Amino acid sequence: MYLRVNEQRFGAQLNLNHDVELFYSDINTLKPNRDFLLIDHYVCLFDNDWEIIDEVWEFLQNRLQAKRLAFNTIATKGSDLKLFYDFLYQYKLSYSALTHKNINDFIAWLMLPDQDKDLIQLNAPSKRTAKSVNRIVSTIRDFYKYHEAVNAINNPFIYGYETIKRPTRQNKTFYQHTQNGMVQKSTFKIKEFDRGIRVLSKDQIETILNACKMERDRLLFELLLFTGIRIGEALSLDIRSIGVSQNISGVQEIRMKPNNDDFQKGSRYRQQKTGIRDLFIPTRLMNKLSDYYERVWLKIYEKQEMDHEYLFISEFHNNLGEPLSYQAVWDRCRKIGKETGVYFTPHDFRHTYATTLARNKIGIEKLRKLLGHTHIASTDIYIQIANKEQIVEELIPFYASYGIENE
Repeated sequence: MYLRVNEQRFGAQLNLNHDVELFYSDINTLKPNRDFLLIDHYVCLFDNDWEIIDEVWEFLQNRLQAKRLAFNTIATKGSDLKLFYDFLYQYKLSYSALTHKNINDFIAWLMLPDQDKDLIQLNAPSKRTAKSVNRIVSTIRDFYKYHEAVNAINNPFIYGYETIKRPTRQNKTFYQHTQNGMVQKSTFKIKEFDRGIRVLSKDQIETILNACKMERDRLLFELLLFTGIRIGEALSLDIRSIGVSQNISGVQEIRMKPNNDDFQKGSRYRQQKTGIRDLFIPTRLMNKLSDYYERVWLKIYEKQEMDHEYLFISEFHNNLGEPLSYQAVWDRCRKIGKETGVYFTPHDFRHTYATTLARNKIGIEKLRKLLGHTHIASTDIYIQIANKEQIVEELIPFYASYGIENE
């Protein structure tokens, strides 16, 4: 099976465990006898005879064009479906005639250890985490749900649920009193071990920022910390956003909008995940960004005659002026971690931002808007963290009153 994605420089930044080949020409050029519309952005799966797998093409185009899912989501679904069709091909199975047992076999196949089959050891660790497997299975479930509704294909997931009592921690709805308290739980879901959310301390943040040898890196990390935006949103920030803002008591407000040119330069990670929302930046940081633009960015722009306007760009000779890649940011995080002993990811700044605001008693709806969350349940986790910390702080004096000292 071959997965092809028509996005420039995509393969170098897509961390997959199977082959992904770049495809720059139009799909009509490759298959001139096929009745395909001219589509600029797509993910396409081919079989071993280089024939397009129509049911995958139809599903991914529906999710991209009709459901308007982000291109990075479509690319991930494409990679998941490639794995699924590798499994089908290996065991000579047809996607339209699978059973409940076949899905269980697929999950077991995904959990096989990443080592030579002749040398597999008992209790060897899986090459994929439970979270990754659950995501892949979720894609396959969505794939069958679509084809069941549109093409009346047998859905092997239809009996893969069991009825359980609704967890008490789940958010209650307005009509909760009319429900019987029972919900459907997938029998295919693997238990995940919660690794928790990492919140950086002030000392750790200071160590990280001081370890930045490039002004650009420090500005990027400060932007992630003080706005809570995702790394993809930061990489999608263009120079038109700098200076076009409104000063509100030391805070600059700009409107974040999905960029229609996100696909033209750079990776799937360089795009806004959610819709239009307001972004608040400290005026001091906005001034530093403006100053960086005038002193550094413009000189590189004039030298390289860049055909994009992304603010964060490479300053190295080999790819001078190219949009800063997601992988380059990760590499810088790992390098700083090795140098300082403070290991972190770009997303840890977002966790720190959200948790700090939750500690300061910001309302959950305001926090949801600041983070750009679609569902409030995604925001609630930060409120829970802050509440637990408050409980611990209140317990310490109680323990001390009984002579139990805090070590």
